Amino acid sequence: MKLALVALVSLTATAAADAPYQPKKDRARVGKSTSHPAPPAPGTKPAKLINLYNLWTHDWLAVDPLNPPSLVEINTFLRDHFTNEATKMEPKLIATVVGAATAFKSDFANVVSGFRHPKYNLMLRKKGHQVARDSQHTHGNAVDFSIPGVTTEKLHEWAIAQKLGGVGIYLSSKFVHMDTGPIRFWEGD
Repeated sequence: MKLALVALVSLTATAAADAPYQPKKDRARVGKSTSHPAPPAPGTKPAKLINLYNLWTHDWLAVDPLNPPSLVEINTFLRDHFTNEATKMEPKLIATVVGAATAFKSDFANVVSGFRHPKYNLMLRKKGHQVARDSQHTHGNAVDFSIPGVTTEKLHEWAIAQKLGGVGIYLSSKFVHMDTGPIRFWEGD
């Protein structure tokens, strides 16, 4: 038994000695991806990012208007803050919020609500909040948002001009609702 163990150790040491030396940084590099795009040319201006902030989850999402985030990132960012569950969100929603920020020359947008779990929606209805029974939020087709420094009225005018779907204005809460459902308009608190 002792002889077999000595032979195994001797064999392992010989194999390690025969292998070419590889610095630690090279060994670490082997498992990394090499499919990155080429770096921008020197002097190239970086893309302007729009920073989205979810007021309930306190998440940030930096969006390059020319290179939108993945669906997984969108779904996670717009998840229900009460249940912490995500759903498949309509990708046009992030593009719409980014479009509004771009139109008003803002680097920021605040997201008030994205996905709303049906159970949370029912709870809000029972408490007397202004939420539709079959809200577009419960289907992943709506977003409520505001742009810092832009009045709710101006943002509402912009939203109507987009002809995306439903548009609601909530003056006392200071946000606009946009969804991808049928075109309709309303006012809330």
